[in-house]
Amino acid sequence: MIRYLLPLLFFSFSGLSQELTSIQPTKLGYKASFFSKTGEQALKEIPSLGSMLVWKDSGLVYESYFNGTSSNTLFQLKSVTKTVTSALAGIASDKGYLPALETPVLSLFPEYDTDITANENVWYSQLMNETDSLKRTLTIHNLLTMQAGFEWQDNSNLSHRAFQASSDPVKFVLELPYSSIPGTTFNYCTGASHVMSAVISRCVKTDLKTFADSVLFEPLGIQQTNWTCDPTGIVAGGAELSMKADDMMKFGLLFLNKGKLGDQQLISEKWVNESTSEQAELNEWDVLPQANGYGYYWWRRMTNGHQAIVASGYGGQIICIVPDLKLIVVTTCLINEQNRGRSEIKRLHTIIDRIVKASIN
Repeated sequence: MIRYLLPLLFFSFSGLSQELTSIQPTKLGYKASFFSKTGEQALKEIPSLGSMLVWKDSGLVYESYFNGTSSNTLFQLKSVTKTVTSALAGIASDKGYLPALETPVLSLFPEYDTDITANENVWYSQLMNETDSLKRTLTIHNLLTMQAGFEWQDNSNLSHRAFQASSDPVKFVLELPYSSIPGTTFNYCTGASHVMSAVISRCVKTDLKTFADSVLFEPLGIQQTNWTCDPTGIVAGGAELSMKADDMMKFGLLFLNKGKLGDQQLISEKWVNESTSEQAELNEWDVLPQANGYGYYWWRRMTNGHQAIVASGYGGQIICIVPDLKLIVVTTCLINEQNRGRSEIKRLHTIIDRIVKASIN
């Protein structure tokens, strides 16, 4: 288990908190019934819908909860967790804790940097030798951009079950064979984001949840979260964070405002721009219409001719930001028998497209 002590008080943000104000949608040009009808249609198309919130310009124009949920419900964010992990990597980088992104991952984990080179008499020696060679080229940047090169299928039960059942999931991932050279091919990998959690923890000398509370959650006024750990104490960097829907909106606002909370720069504008720009080529993704690149655990897509950046989680957990429209759409879904899995994401983007279209003046 990780039992590091905080090396120092990361920040002091007394009095800071992101307040969510409300605005009548008609004042911004929306038809009076637009959002009520949109919410009804969304629930009809996505029966597992838990919440939908819309921010435009300087306030919430819509906030609604469904299926017995409320503003106090903690929703399972699934892979939206990855985007939070990316933000924490940015803060760690800004403060000088995280080394350059081209740093080899194994240089931070000497306990896993073991020589497994096999001689030619071993029948699988070629695989072992290739793995041994490539694992030392894996960088932090490769992890953040889903270009780790691991032999991994994120939607494969076998991959996930073996990863989740491991007594040391970080070691499990770092010992995977490779299907491509690190840094060359996009391959969505939850295991890579879990290793990224371990990287941040190693660098800031505390677990990811404690770090997040100090530098991100408390400043934003996010007080209620659940975030589980693996058997070794590493916080799950790729999933398992739970949060209220309005707190997801606060996180989205931080990125809409280029990392600023009031007059404080929580995350540098440089990191916000870098992490949301195209770091890996991605021109097609089955549940993300008009995909156009991938950042540091941020998806990118076009909607009605406008660039959007998206934090996306299994089953319909979404933070979609359209910066030039000053628009954010947050959705959550319940993970229940009505939820149709990843396909809910595509359905919700159709709803988001309607909201974006109505937001263009």
